[in-house]
Amino acid sequence: MLNGLSGELQRSLLAEMEPATVASLLEFLEPEESASLLRDREATHVAQVLDLTAPDVAADVLHLLPAKQQLETLREMTESGEVEDLLQYRDDTAGGLMTLEFPVVTENITTPNALDQLRLLGPDAESISSVLVVNADRQLVGSLSVTRLALARPNAMIRDIMGTHVHSVIADTDQEECARVMQRYNLGRLPVVDQEGRLTGVGEERVMGPIRSSLRSRLPRLSINLATAFLAALMVSLFEDTIVKVVALAVFLPVVASQGGIGGTQTVTLVVRSMALGDVPRRQGLRLLRRELVLGLAHGLVLGVMVGLVAFAWKGNATLGLVLGVAMWANMLVAGLAGAGVPLLLRRLHMDPAVSSAVFVTTFTDVIGFVLFLGLAAALVEFLV
Repeated sequence: MLNGLSGELQRSLLAEMEPATVASLLEFLEPEESASLLRDREATHVAQVLDLTAPDVAADVLHLLPAKQQLETLREMTESGEVEDLLQYRDDTAGGLMTLEFPVVTENITTPNALDQLRLLGPDAESISSVLVVNADRQLVGSLSVTRLALARPNAMIRDIMGTHVHSVIADTDQEECARVMQRYNLGRLPVVDQEGRLTGVGEERVMGPIRSSLRSRLPRLSINLATAFLAALMVSLFEDTIVKVVALAVFLPVVASQGGIGGTQTVTLVVRSMALGDVPRRQGLRLLRRELVLGLAHGLVLGVMVGLVAFAWKGNATLGLVLGVAMWANMLVAGLAGAGVPLLLRRLHMDPAVSSAVFVTTFTDVIGFVLFLGLAAALVEFLV
């Protein structure tokens, strides 16, 4: 319907639409049409739209925008890294045409690990018929059909079951040559590599990859974690007077927070992996929470008794041991509930549980652990002095 309207009416309609709606429309338009619609828009608006499109679509549109608007838009985008990688190639080359959204596995992992990676793609994995295989240096060494992957033995290594004969082109290959290669060998997809045979356009951070990519990948999460750390510090500051009266409390603060964080992280890891394997259907969420509640109670009871006895033996104060033991017991309960509940909630909100769960869980356990321990100590401070 949009294609049948005049350019002026198209632009006026898009001005009234949410960025997510405009982004979904761009997936169905030719790049020239998309660029025409966005050429008169502010860079901030264009950036919001392109942040919500696939990197290859965003790169195709940016290629056709005026240079000044292109630079301003890139500066405003929050997800510009992969787009900038694609912009270095001409539109009519393999690099300019390639998509970054294709599953890649390394040759030295087992088939269950590879299947986990596919499951984490969610609905996007339904249209995938094969995966590409790379070695430790990111060089393309083979491919593997999803059918063969699914039917392989659980202990099979990818390198032992992959096909090693795979056609590819380098990034600056002309699009017409790419088309000839695909037609000649009846290929549905054509991998793009650099001069050293490394697969081009794999977006995840690599150990020896560019520092800029690592910063872009890690810094936002570290910033969030820093904010949550200050929140925990704020909770501690509320009990400064109690800590001054009973200095021994400061000694045991890391014990409560650390144990809760470890317990929560263990649960998160198990739950996220189980989600990837399909072991946690959506209707089983409450059952999982009940299970982790029981485990949290059991772990907390055992660990609470242990740390309580240690505190009593060390400081000779039975009330201190009781306060520490109760706080540990309660925080392990929180760790179990948060470790299971946070991934379930993120999945419900259509967010990736594997990315953000740990930050939220450690925040819960740190803040609640400090409040429980110091709150109980403040209530019983006359018995601790």
